[in-house]
Amino acid sequence: MKREMTRSLILATGLVALVLVCAGSALLLWDNVRVAEAADRQDVAAIAAVVAVTTDRDDLRAAVARTAAGADGRIAVHLVLGDIIGSGRATHAEVAAVAAGAPAPSSWRVLPGRAVVELTEPAAVVDVETAGEIGLLVVIAVLGSAAAVWLGGRRFRPLLRDMRTLADAARAGGTRVRATGPAELADLAAAVNEVADRTDRLLAGEREMIADVSHRLRTPLTALRLDIDVLDDSVVANRIRGAVRALNRDVDLIIESLRPVGPLRPAECDLTAVVRARMEFWSVRAEDQGRWCEVDVPDPPLPVGLAADVLAAAVDTVLDNVFRHTPEGSPIAVEVVAHAGWVTLVVEDGGRGVSEPDEAVLRGHSGGSSTGLGLAIARAAAESTGGSLHVERGRLGGARIRMRFGEAGRTTGSAAPRAWRLWHSTR
Repeated sequence: MKREMTRSLILATGLVALVLVCAGSALLLWDNVRVAEAADRQDVAAIAAVVAVTTDRDDLRAAVARTAAGADGRIAVHLVLGDIIGSGRATHAEVAAVAAGAPAPSSWRVLPGRAVVELTEPAAVVDVETAGEIGLLVVIAVLGSAAAVWLGGRRFRPLLRDMRTLADAARAGGTRVRATGPAELADLAAAVNEVADRTDRLLAGEREMIADVSHRLRTPLTALRLDIDVLDDSVVANRIRGAVRALNRDVDLIIESLRPVGPLRPAECDLTAVVRARMEFWSVRAEDQGRWCEVDVPDPPLPVGLAADVLAAAVDTVLDNVFRHTPEGSPIAVEVVAHAGWVTLVVEDGGRGVSEPDEAVLRGHSGGSSTGLGLAIARAAAESTGGSLHVERGRLGGARIRMRFGEAGRTTGSAAPRAWRLWHSTR
């Protein structure tokens, strides 16, 4: 870019300098022409005045020699007697014709009956002095062009610096810049920042997807861990236990190495169908651990703006937290309530509860040894439908996780639906 700007400056200033040199030279030569013509006319008039007084050859020679044109050999006096004083180019016939009344060149002077003064050629326009003046114009133009290119380079230097900063920021892919130059440069900086923001959002969404998928692996890992508990202490069983622990540790490392943020992609599914399907799995696990499990799901379908796998992952993460953080034998209750465009999924347990409910729903926060993504994934799923997630103290003595989803195709009502308040007050 700097090279192109320098070339443009050189081309522009060179063109201006050329125009100025040509114009200055033309004016200088035109002035020299006018001065030379005036001097020649003055010399011819002076010689004619001498011829009008005397035709003595010596006097005429002296008069011709005193003029600049005569000294250059450009004036001749043709006497009627046939003598020529000076260096003439006209023939006797031409002089005789002019003396007889024929048209004469404008530079000649005819004195009837005495002589004809001939100016053989005009004075030279370009001489050493004029060439020096033109040369001085060229030098001034070159120096002016060089100064203009230098000053233009200094003027463009902040612009080039900002453009290099923009290039470095675009290459780095995470830096934000603020350009203070022309409006076009500011627009370019805004575009670079916008691309960087979009890239960050895409990367964040990709990381969140990886983290969420990794977290979903906890469900089969939980099933494997529960199944392994019934095995004996054989070599194969211990090897399986070690593999499950290693896989669980690897999943934790994947989740902890990511900082996912970004919206979920909404779709539509039947919440009641998804909850029933997932509770068939978790009810078996609850029975294996001696947990009392109550499931209350209404028969009519309740569509929500979520993909079935995303909703299933949210349900699994909440129930996985229950199985991971409550003692075996603790009761579980799952219920679905719908009213005023909202569908509320409630999961309660008989464990110790949550000490910090507000922080528990934040991504990456954990009160125990987990990754702190479970409730955050469930909260993101609920909020993607316009709902929310709340952690409270439940009727079973432990935590109550209340996930509220916006029903698909329905206008939502109050932030705290009356059906939920009535249901909550009767418990």
